[in-house]
Amino acid sequence: MLIFNEVFDELNNFFYGQGGYKGFPVDLVEIENGFQVIAEVPGVAKEDIQMNFEDGVLTIEADRKKNAEAKYLINERDVTHLKRSINFGEIHEDSIQAKLENGLLIVTIKTKAPEEKPKKTITIE
Repeated sequence: MLIFNEVFDELNNFFYGQGGYKGFPVDLVEIENGFQVIAEVPGVAKEDIQMNFEDGVLTIEADRKKNAEAKYLINERDVTHLKRSINFGEIHEDSIQAKLENGLLIVTIKTKAPEEKPKKTITIE
């Protein structure tokens, strides 16, 4: 029975993401001095996307909604809450920029430059 539960959990995570949320396709691209996250969010309005960065983790959440005014004859598109999280660690939080373009959410993140430590001279006794 335990194996069945593990397989069921893996299938659930594959189709719906961890925590019961559906995911969405994401590309993570390394760029000069940082990263770019390109997330597919077709049919999602800018005001229905929430992003936050906490403890080194970028979380993107989006709600795909139905048109309340429409009288659907066929309704095959999911109405759902989408969520993805990516761990980045240390970055310039103030550098995060995002734009929504043709159904793609493009998030640009700059990494922190390594801190230069002053050279220490050691005196020999």
